[in-house]
Amino acid sequence: MGHLVLPSFHSSTSLWIAFLIGIKWTQRGLSCPQECTCEKWQVNCSGKMLDQVPTGIPLITKELILANNNLSSLPLLQMSYLNELVYLDCSHNLVEMGLDFTFPGIVKLTYLDLSFNRLSYITSHTFSQLNKLLLLNLSSNPMMLDIKEKAFESNSLLRYLDMSDCGLTYISAELFRHLHNLHILGIKGNPWNCDCNFLEFCNWMKKADTLYPNSEEITCSKPELLKGLTVLEAESKLHYLCLVHLETEDFIFTALIAFCIFFGGTLVAWLAGISTVIYYHPVMKVDDESEDEEYRMI
Repeated sequence: MGHLVLPSFHSSTSLWIAFLIGIKWTQRGLSCPQECTCEKWQVNCSGKMLDQVPTGIPLITKELILANNNLSSLPLLQMSYLNELVYLDCSHNLVEMGLDFTFPGIVKLTYLDLSFNRLSYITSHTFSQLNKLLLLNLSSNPMMLDIKEKAFESNSLLRYLDMSDCGLTYISAELFRHLHNLHILGIKGNPWNCDCNFLEFCNWMKKADTLYPNSEEITCSKPELLKGLTVLEAESKLHYLCLVHLETEDFIFTALIAFCIFFGGTLVAWLAGISTVIYYHPVMKVDDESEDEEYRMI
């Protein structure tokens, strides 16, 4: 007759600990933060005057709305656990991102709204881990003055990008080199400086298969000559001013340089000839006198 083997105390304790941890993670995955309302896979925490992202956001959340609060930062570690998140709305907050900020690697995130915040810079690190991003809204960040050339190098799937109503004065065409899927680009309401450096981006705008909402509001603030013109209107003038056209003063200056070169060359040749004559003439004269003297002696 076989003997009944009872589980040891240590093994049963380990099982209980694992069971309790599993319950805790399950609760975290299904619970709803007290400050928010939850419906299926959506967690809505908008308009709650929050200054911190609530803890205990379910791990299965696919849509998280944090709009209209007082958030100044985003908890990178906490948000990195939300692997199922595809939609994140952080608009109308006080969010700031420094030069070293890197958005957490939420691998499935396709929609990100950071409009109406206090963003200053966008670098190649900021969104480098968001490879699935399709829509990015950075509009109405008046403190945003610079977007680095490789800022969207890792976001090649982007179809909608909005940078309207910011503080941008210049943008490089290199910024869009990897965005082959870009369909809509919002850049209205920025104080663009339409100088010769801006011409490359203007050329890109004309050639790219991209839509520009409210294109009549994409205007130049500088220089004074082009102020108020749309960027596309300014492109032809910039092409004329920067690549083709020469003012009367430019023609005079060019002619003066050509004359100086010609005159200088002629003068050098004349001086060389004079020097040669002066050098050889005395020798010839001495030889002639020697021949005359020998002739008289004969």
